[in-house]
This record gives sequence, C-alpha cells and structure tokens, in this order.
Amino acid sequence: MSLNLVSPGVKVREVDLTIGRVDAANEQVGAIVGPFEKGPVDVPILIETEQDLLRTFGKPISTDAQYDYWLSASSYLSYGGILRVLRTDGSTLNNANAGVSADSVTLKVKSYENYVNDHSTATTWSYAAKNPGRWANNLKVCTIDGFADQIISGVSTSGVTVGMGVTQSIDGRVVAGSGSTSAYDGYLRAIVTGVGEGELYVKVTDKVSAAGTSTSAEYTQGGSLEFTAPASVTSTSTVGVATTAGVIDAAFDVSISGIVTTGIQLGDSVEVTGGNSTVSTGTTVVSIGIGTVFVDKTITGISTAGDGAVFTFSRTTSTTANTNQLYVVNASGTGIATYTSATATDWYGEQTLGLTNSTVYWKSIAEKPGTSQYASERSAANDEIHVVVVDDTGAVTGAAGNIVEKFTYLTKSSDGITSPTESVYYKDYLARISEYVYAGAAPAGVAGGLTAGSGAAFTASGTGNWGGTAQGTKFAVAGTQTYNLVGGENYTASGGFAATLADIVSSYEVLKNPAEYDINFLINGPSGGDSIYESQAKANKLIEIANLRKDCIACISPHRAGVVNVANSDTQTNNIIAFFDGLTSSSYAVFDSGYKYMYDRFNNQFRYIPCNADVAGLMARTSINQYSWFSPAGSSRGAINGAVKLAYNPSQAQRDLIYPKRINPVIASPGSGIILFGDKTGLAYASAFDRINVRRLFLTIEGSIERAARDQLFEFNDVITRSNFVNIVEPYLRDVKAKRGITDFIVICDETNNTPDVIDSNQFRADIFVKPARSINFIGLTFVATRTGVSFEEVVGNV
Repeated sequence: MSLNLVSPGVKVREVDLTIGRVDAANEQVGAIVGPFEKGPVDVPILIETEQDLLRTFGKPISTDAQYDYWLSASSYLSYGGILRVLRTDGSTLNNANAGVSADSVTLKVKSYENYVNDHSTATTWSYAAKNPGRWANNLKVCTIDGFADQIISGVSTSGVTVGMGVTQSIDGRVVAGSGSTSAYDGYLRAIVTGVGEGELYVKVTDKVSAAGTSTSAEYTQGGSLEFTAPASVTSTSTVGVATTAGVIDAAFDVSISGIVTTGIQLGDSVEVTGGNSTVSTGTTVVSIGIGTVFVDKTITGISTAGDGAVFTFSRTTSTTANTNQLYVVNASGTGIATYTSATATDWYGEQTLGLTNSTVYWKSIAEKPGTSQYASERSAANDEIHVVVVDDTGAVTGAAGNIVEKFTYLTKSSDGITSPTESVYYKDYLARISEYVYAGAAPAGVAGGLTAGSGAAFTASGTGNWGGTAQGTKFAVAGTQTYNLVGGENYTASGGFAATLADIVSSYEVLKNPAEYDINFLINGPSGGDSIYESQAKANKLIEIANLRKDCIACISPHRAGVVNVANSDTQTNNIIAFFDGLTSSSYAVFDSGYKYMYDRFNNQFRYIPCNADVAGLMARTSINQYSWFSPAGSSRGAINGAVKLAYNPSQAQRDLIYPKRINPVIASPGSGIILFGDKTGLAYASAFDRINVRRLFLTIEGSIERAARDQLFEFNDVITRSNFVNIVEPYLRDVKAKRGITDFIVICDETNNTPDVIDSNQFRADIFVKPARSINFIGLTFVATRTGVSFEEVVGNV
C-alpha cells in the first residue's frame, strides 16, 4: 500500500475480506388472483392469516362460485404459509360514493396509489368507498365542523334565508373581568347559517362598537349568547298620512323603515321629512337594520292632517332602549323579519349524525370542533372537522348503526399538522388511515365570517376554501353533513362475481417481475372458465410466468367439470389426462388430480375445492418443518388439511395411468387420511428436475447463492474476490449436504473459468456442481420361502 507520509509515522489501513454471506430465504410465499368481494384492485396484498383475508377481501360468496377463490386462499394459509392476494379488475367494478350533484357517479378507485395519482383532486364526488364493490353501499359518512354558535328558536322564519345577517344590540351588557366588571356597547353581527322550522342557526362573527368600529374578535359570554326579541310589544302600525298635528312620545322607541342605511352609524342624527314640511329634528340612531333605523328621541313638528309624512314605529312598555332587540336582514338591504319570542340553545349539543336507524349526538363523539392550535398560530380559523363512518343498515358489519371509524379534530388546511409532525389534513388522513373511505370534493360551505363595516349589509367572506394553506385563512364551514354511499358494483351488473379470463390473466401479469415481489408458489385456484380450453389457457399462463421468473412453482388442478360430479372414475381419469396433456412441459409446475370436499363455515355448506392451493401449502409446510429439498408427498408430510372426501380417488391402476403423465395423485389412504401421493413436476421428459424435491432444492440454493453473488458486483475479479466467494458458498453447501439435500458438490471459481477474456469482459464466473438427493418413489419387497435345511448363503445370490 502507498503510505503517502512526509514525516515519520504509522498509517493504518483496513481491508474487509468478509463481504457477502448466504442468507436464509423465505420459501413459503404463495400468490393467488380472484374476484374478491372487496379490497384494492391489482395490488398484491400480503396476507398472513384467514382473519387478515376476511378483513381485507371480504367473505366467501356463493354467487358465481366465488368461494372457490376464497377457500383456496384460506386452504393455503392453513399450512402456515403467507400469501399475496390480488383482487382482479373488472369492467363493471364501481366504488360506492356520494356524488356532488347526483346520488353517485361512475367511479373506480383501484388502490391508494390510484387515488393519489388520479382521484385526490376529484370534483364530482364528496366521499367514496375505499375500493370497488357493492360491499360499501349504504355506508354513511357523517361530518361536522364549527358551523353555528346558536340556535334561535320560537321565531318566525318567513323570508329568512342562509346568508342573511343578524344584528344584536349589547349596550349595557355586563362582562366580568379579573376583579372587576365592565359594560359592552355597540352590537354583534352574525350570519344565518341554517333555517329550520321556527329556528335559525347563526354563527357570531364580529362585534361593532358604538363608534362603528368592527373587530374580528368573537363575542364571548359565559354559556350561550341569548338573542331576545323586543319584550311586550303592544302595537305596531304604519301611518300613511298624518291625521292630526302632534308629538310622538319620547318614552317610546321608534323604528323608521324604508330608508337607505348605507353609511349610517350609531349616534348619527336622522332627519325625517314628508309632505311640505320637516316633521322631526335631531333624532339619534340607537340601532341599525337594513332599510331600518331605530331612534329614541322625540319626533315633533307633525303638521296638519294630510301632511304626507310616512314612518313606522313600535311601542313597548319599556321606558329604556331595547338593548336586546334582534333584527334579521339580508345582504341586498331589503326585508325585515319580526320575532315574537326567542330562546337560545347551544347549536352543537343538538346536532346528530343524521342516521336512519338510530339517533347519535355529535356531542357523544367528541367536543365541538373549532380552530386548531396550528391554525390559530397562523391567523386562521374554523379549520377543524370531525369525520365518522357508520354502518347505518348493518350490511357491512352486521350491526345497524355501528360506528366503524371515527376521526376527530382533523383539519381543512392542507398543511395542518399535529404534534409532533403528523399531517391531519382530512383528505390525506382518511386516505392513509381509514379502511373504508376516501374524501373527494370539499363542500362549498357557508362562510364563517362577515365583511367589517359600519353598515348592516353583511357580505359572506370565503368561497369554500378547504384544502388551502392555513396562513390567514378563515375556512368556510358546512355544519353537520351526512353522505350516503351508493352505486357500488361488483363484477357484473347484477352484482355477480364472474370475472373474465382476460381480467384474471391480466392480474397475474402484475407478478411477472421477480425483483418486485418475492413469490414461491403461483396458485391457480379454480378453473379458468366454463370450457376446458379456458382452464388450460389460465394454467399455461401461470406456467409461463413461473418459467419467466425461474424462482417459483405454478400449482395446477384439473378442469372442474371433468372431475366434480362425474360418476365414472374411468371417465374422470380420461378427462384429467386430456386436460394436462394440453399444458406446457415445465419443471416449474406441479400438477395434481384432486378436488377436496371441505366445509364452508361462512355459508354453512360443503364445497368441492381444487387441491392446487393445498399442494402449494404442503410445500410451504415442508419448508417450515423440514427443508425445501424434502418431498411434500406421502403420509408423513403430505396430509391434506380440511378434506372430508375427494371428488376423484384414483385406484392403483388409475394412478399407473396418470403418474407417467406428470399428474400427482391425491388419494384417500386408510389410516393416513387424504394425502398427496406423488412428487413429480410438470416436466415431460426424464430428468432429475422431474421431481419436486430436486426442483425446490435448486430453487433454494440458486436463490441463496445468487444473493451472495450480488455482493461481489463491482469488486475486482482477482484471486482475493474469487477466494472470498468460494469461502462463502462452500460452507453453505456443506450445510445443505449435512441436511440431506445433496450427496456431494464442488465449487470452481478460479483462473480456469475466469480467464483473461472473461476478466476483460468485466465478468465473474463460478461453476457449482451438485449431486441432488433423490426421493424414493418405488419400493420393491421380495419375500422368499426356503427349506429348513437350506443355508441362506446358498440362496441369497439367486433371488
């Protein structure tokens, strides 16, 4: 090594000659495709237990024999393996959803990635089921935000609409401070956010002082704010033409209507004229409505009859200003509603989820949403929202009114977070966490604030700005909303599960790349269609994928119609041979003869299910309990789980016909139960690879040594690298030999196969010679009877 030292010293260099090792491989991962009830589409989901399968992909269904796929998957899992399950696509699949302008829209959200890439900015639907199918029809999504502060009840709502403004005098109201009290002046303003029968829902927005200055701070007073109408109204009349000269008593408040109030402030003087003369002087405004002012000064100067002065007034028994009068006005400056009584109730405490079969109050779910700390720190308001998913009819969970998910204190701001850094933007949060729904278009809502100003012409601020950043945003509010998800559809327009062969094959294509998904077994499941040719096409596709990957085995059962409910066993034998004769020769395939009769506890029926998932399960169980190079067949390792009987139980003569045809018999053996009774691969010619144990031996050692070889990439092709590789491989193969997988081996990785030409081509070569152990398929027992006086040494060599 080069020292590169200028002055005397010591330089230490470290050389790592331990690069690479042979790691154990997971040899129990199966894969199956099917038309399941629910679940993401064309996404291989890793399933470990039957409960995982049930929760993710729904239950087995009798329609169109969908149970074949589900019970095949369940059978494989019963052997201890893990399974990648793909829900196949279909042309009629549709997510249940709540449309913006219709009950539902045509929508297929196949997966989380599909939602993020193509549907997260949707404008035609509000909420949708997490994945397609009828399973989510009639789920309800209930939401609530800080829509209103108060309900004003016992009032006339004629002519009042959402968006109108509410003004309330608070002159003389006492507010408690720290060790002192003070009095409010001016009036409050609010927006009408909902109109019920005899009820108004309002959101307090700002306070206007006596001087006409508006502040965005909301009026707060312990408990509910009480809006009250004028007390003891004794008369209300309109004088069209004065009939006598006189004075309107100063002891009564007067409302003068039909005037333009733009620019008028509290304390302004108003002069009323009519006819030929001035009829009032110096009246002071004490409250303002749209088109109306309220004064408490004496009106004098009414002239003779016929003068023509026109005004409206209200008389009460009070001799002071009506500090609690409530006026509702609209944004255009016209119209006034008059109330005869009023009571105040907390709005949130009265809100329910809007269910059909039960009544659930939002206050039992969580406290009222408002403004989050994150939004408040950024001058934002009204960002919090609660979302609840309810199985209203019980169709999904079996319990009507069951709350299946609840998410509280989410935010409408796209950048909203909670401690420490978790995003709680409601659309993203539901997409990540919810098992049931995605969020689409945000409601426009009703603005949560009013434009400040001295007049009473209120203008809503904000236009449904959900999804914006928090900084400076006063988010629109929508109140309590209930969305009914409908329009979900399965694989046929009638709700069936008849997936097409084309869709099934397309889904298996997802598994082609071995670098993307580790798979040991491709499980065929049920036949590919009604005809033998469709079933052969499906089986050949799986064999093609296995041949391409070269790291897995395709497991195939015969065409269902050729075996199940066929009375004659010879006919069954001929049908099975005809089916498998049409399949590609490959050592990466295993064929079986059986359909097992098993119990479907979800539908309380017995079913015939193909045994290919069981054969894959036997190989997985062998890897778990012994090693992959042991044969999965026989009474010690080949017992089929959950089998009551077989649709086809071949005799010895029939086994003699099918076994040479690459078909492994599944038989009912007295004392052993139902077992796999053969260990041939689908290879059509004689070879060591025509046995399952040899093929799986090579899959195991090839995969393990290949991973070790990757660690040598980009190293130098010299004696050190070659020796290091040999020192990694040889101990591994000695271990396999000790565990009865091989009888002998040799590893050559030196200058004999890494010639200068190989090195100059940037290549590295290693030749590994292996003698695989062979499983016993045939046993011969010879019993010889001899005479009493005969010596055994004389006859042993002659038998």
